[in-house]
Amino acid sequence: MPADPRKSRGTPPDCPSGGARRGSPGAHPRRTSYPRRISDPLPQPSAEHPLDRKHRALYRRVGAVAGALLVVAAVIAVWRDQAIVDSLGRAARSPRWDALGVLALAALANQALTSGVFWTLMRRHGTVGFGEMNALVAASTLANYVPMQAGSIGRMAYHRAVNGIPVRTSLVVILQAMAATAAATCAVGAAAMFARGVGAPWWVALLVPAAWLPLAIEPTWRPFAAVMTLRSTEVLVWAAHAWAAFALSGWPVEPATAVGAALVASAANLVPFVGNGLGVREWAVALAAPVLGGFERDAGLAAELAGRAVDIAVAVPLGLVGIASLVTRTRAAAASRG
Repeated sequence: MPADPRKSRGTPPDCPSGGARRGSPGAHPRRTSYPRRISDPLPQPSAEHPLDRKHRALYRRVGAVAGALLVVAAVIAVWRDQAIVDSLGRAARSPRWDALGVLALAALANQALTSGVFWTLMRRHGTVGFGEMNALVAASTLANYVPMQAGSIGRMAYHRAVNGIPVRTSLVVILQAMAATAAATCAVGAAAMFARGVGAPWWVALLVPAAWLPLAIEPTWRPFAAVMTLRSTEVLVWAAHAWAAFALSGWPVEPATAVGAALVASAANLVPFVGNGLGVREWAVALAAPVLGGFERDAGLAAELAGRAVDIAVAVPLGLVGIASLVTRTRAAAASRG
């Protein structure tokens, strides 16, 4: 009888690799050629991970100390410059009330615009009212002057406790808002540079917020268009803030210079782990002042310190009202849960 051709090729095709036929004694089930788990679970961040909770707390402490030292250094630098002190004295004896009013209005406008950004980004993750978001932003702005960025941490804790929004989601929204600020700053800066390069008027930069509006026609892009419009407007409000701060300190600046200072201030506000850009914004604008408008460094420091003083004067009452409102809402939410 001729040999079975299957036996000449070794293991029969209907046998497992162990050699026993199915159903015969000693047979074992065929092994699969793939693992039962597609992949191992991702490793958890170790205690040495650079962004774990312990390290973030350390970075916030370092940022708070650095910001305080930068402010102290700015005050000392201004105090030691007698010409700047004399100029500030003359400005104090004949104050620019219009500049003071613009500074106060700019602080209020930034409060409303920032609230609109976070409300737009957060509303798809939970039910958050616009007034509620205004209270949150006002409270967090004031609390961020306290070391450890207590305002940002408290806002995330509030969203979790009252709105049922996870902390991770709140953190992602904060990062999205920062990214929108960076994009808006770049857009306004590009428009300002284009206007200067072709000899167009400085107010071309004012058209940037309107440039995002056509995207709102498509519902999918509508939140993005709203956020970018608000953030671009906020950068321009910082330009008004810079103009008023320099004018209040006795150094009127051109609108184009104010736009340049706003771009620097917006970029400085993005520095992480430093609440409200404290100290960083003052020195960034001061170092850019000779390039932007031909002013001395200490003149930029004095102007930014004056603007910061008005910001804090506005933030204190708004923040206290916001904190009181949030305490009431938190108690009501706790009572409703029994």
